[in-house]
Amino acid sequence: MDISKAQQALKDSGIPGWALYSFLGSNPLAVELLGLTNIHLSRRFLYLIPVEGEPTLVVHVIEQSTFPDLPGKRRVFSSWESFVHTLEEVVLPLGKVAMEYQPGGSIPYLSRVDAGTLELLRGMGLEVVSSANLLLSFQVWDQAALAAHLKAVRGVEAAKDAALAFLRSRLKNPPSELEVQAVMASALDQHGLFSDHPPMVGFGSHAANPHHRPDGTRLQRGQVVLLDVWAKRPDGPFADITWMAGWEVPAEVHQAFEVVKRARDHAVKYVTQAYREGRHPKGSEVDRASRKVIEDAGYGKYLLHRTGHNLGWSSPHGNGTHLDGLEAPDERPLIPGLAFTVEPGVYPGPFGVRSEINVYLRPSGPEITTSIQEQVDELEFA
Repeated sequence: MDISKAQQALKDSGIPGWALYSFLGSNPLAVELLGLTNIHLSRRFLYLIPVEGEPTLVVHVIEQSTFPDLPGKRRVFSSWESFVHTLEEVVLPLGKVAMEYQPGGSIPYLSRVDAGTLELLRGMGLEVVSSANLLLSFQVWDQAALAAHLKAVRGVEAAKDAALAFLRSRLKNPPSELEVQAVMASALDQHGLFSDHPPMVGFGSHAANPHHRPDGTRLQRGQVVLLDVWAKRPDGPFADITWMAGWEVPAEVHQAFEVVKRARDHAVKYVTQAYREGRHPKGSEVDRASRKVIEDAGYGKYLLHRTGHNLGWSSPHGNGTHLDGLEAPDERPLIPGLAFTVEPGVYPGPFGVRSEINVYLRPSGPEITTSIQEQVDELEFA
């Protein structure tokens, strides 16, 4: 972890310290930041970064040798009493610290410290605030991360193309969702990509379930096909796309896709305009702007989810700013270096449509890193 970067963020926020606390991986944000992802830890720890001076690691006696050589001092405890006493000596003097906690739990990605620990610290007289804005500076991508993402993009798009080619080749003997999923999984493997879950494939009404689990259902004439595929290289963040196809689908499918496409493109235009005005828009306001396009077109009752999510490293859903004013209103800004999806969707029931692109924020504004679907791909006999 870059301590100077953390201390600059503390200084900019006017917060005296940042207390990174976890027990048995309960705070993956702290674990990732401190480089402890692949280290077995069975005891609680706290790493305090003051706005000035050396950090302090509060660690159990039997795990002091487990930790990497983190900058700063160490305070060792064994009993509960010694742990509390150490916190009183090390943390309490700061008066106020940031932790991975979100008031009201509004953004669950950031609510990682248990209520009991918050009660303990506040009971000592310590003020605890959210580390949300401190964390943002650690979610930005450098050029190496962007390059790894772009390689992942090529792989997920190759998987999508392989699925479409397979579908066209099998219209005389329509395949199942599971068969199409296997084709995409094989393509990802060939590109050296992996994911936390196999790609999603939804035919017909299954496409109306945003998190459908593919099964043995076979494609039928008149049905839409929703392909959602996400993956990453070992050394980089995720790419995540959704693509729509159809086999002689009715006009209402194309009409719904046009609305979704307009909402998708409006979100990008909104961010572009905000950057031209010299400001970084909040994730919630971009979501609301995009959803308004869908609501104004009469599809509001078919909305089920936010407009997009931050792209992460350990999961496609990262810990940076999300385009969300619906599920977990995200008031954090979209700062340069962040990356996110734009994926509005509507799900009337007989079918569902979604369009998903990836966006990287340069200092000058958004850059779309994936292909942009302009119409539902027609499936015809190859």
